[in-house]
Amino acid sequence: MIVIAEGGVKKSELDVSDARADLLPDIGLSGGYYLNETYNAFGWDRNYYDLTLFASIKPFNSGRTYLNVEKTNANLVFSRESYRLTKINLIMEVVRRYYNLLKASQILDLRKSALEQKKYQLDFSRAQFELGMVPRADTLKARAALEGARVDSHEADGELLIRKAELNEVIGLDLDFPVLIKDAELKEPDIPEFDSVLTVAYTNRPDIKQQESSISAARYNVMLAWINRMPVLTLTGGYSLNAERFAFENLPLNRPNWDDNSDWSVGLNLSFPIFDGGVKSRAIMKANIDLNNARLGYYNLERRVELEVKSAYINIRNASKKIELTERLVESARESYEAALGRYRNGLAPITEVIDAEVALTEGEINFIGSKYNFLEADASLRKAIGVLYDEKEKFE
Repeated sequence: MIVIAEGGVKKSELDVSDARADLLPDIGLSGGYYLNETYNAFGWDRNYYDLTLFASIKPFNSGRTYLNVEKTNANLVFSRESYRLTKINLIMEVVRRYYNLLKASQILDLRKSALEQKKYQLDFSRAQFELGMVPRADTLKARAALEGARVDSHEADGELLIRKAELNEVIGLDLDFPVLIKDAELKEPDIPEFDSVLTVAYTNRPDIKQQESSISAARYNVMLAWINRMPVLTLTGGYSLNAERFAFENLPLNRPNWDDNSDWSVGLNLSFPIFDGGVKSRAIMKANIDLNNARLGYYNLERRVELEVKSAYINIRNASKKIELTERLVESARESYEAALGRYRNGLAPITEVIDAEVALTEGEINFIGSKYNFLEADASLRKAIGVLYDEKEKFE
């Protein structure tokens, strides 16, 4: 997609160059060798040759050329913002998949740790059973918990492989290519007020700038349609040099005369459209419809942008609060697990209490890991919503 967007920018740049070329002289060289009824044998004098060097220019045509240049400039802005939008979307997808990979990696580590803990619990319950301190049911429950932990660890391992493949796919690598990952630092930003964030979005988002350029291009189309309906004044100029006369006229005895062998012309043309079946009038109407549609599209886009920014803003605030809540939950679950484990070792509680407390602790830790990366993804989503590229200078304070 990036390559396609780059191609669109290059094509628009070429369109601008083509439009500007109409402001420059047109210079050419034409020539040929001719045989006819009078000169029907090969010869080498001027009667057989035609070689002309010519130049022409149209410095004024009621503003058509200028308006075309401005319209192509507006289209170029659209293409550049399309490239920037494609880049933002790609970066966001890479970030999202990278955070999913980090989350899957940490959950796998957690599942493996829980598996080792379950193995220890089974060994401990067996020892306690052999000493006659716990019933055989404790050993059976510990074994069932161990098998469940093995299933969870296996699923987490498969999830990690999928997340690695997804990241490789979006960055253009082979799906099985080994990638070294580094954990992301959890640093909560100082989130500004919503109004300031929304202002940045209105001034910086590429789709907003795209729509603005569409309005500009539509406005130039309206002007061009009106020019086609009005009388058009055109100024042209040309100069030609008959080069074959220099090559064959009175040589080698006489020096050719420049003025006698060159021509120039200046033209001033005023055209009045009289009747075309209403084609030009309808062209104006269609151009105005396109302009109104572009303006309406801008209004609708503003509303969508506000909704997207508001959603991203609320999500990041909720994600920030969830980190705090899940962290407290983990602390509470860890204290409950340690207390249950201590009571079990002292023969004061059944193993089911330990298993339940450990399940609650594991789920709490998984929720904390999820809340951490949900916050980082929410932060990236807010930056995407306001149109801030990751390689650009920070746009909001």
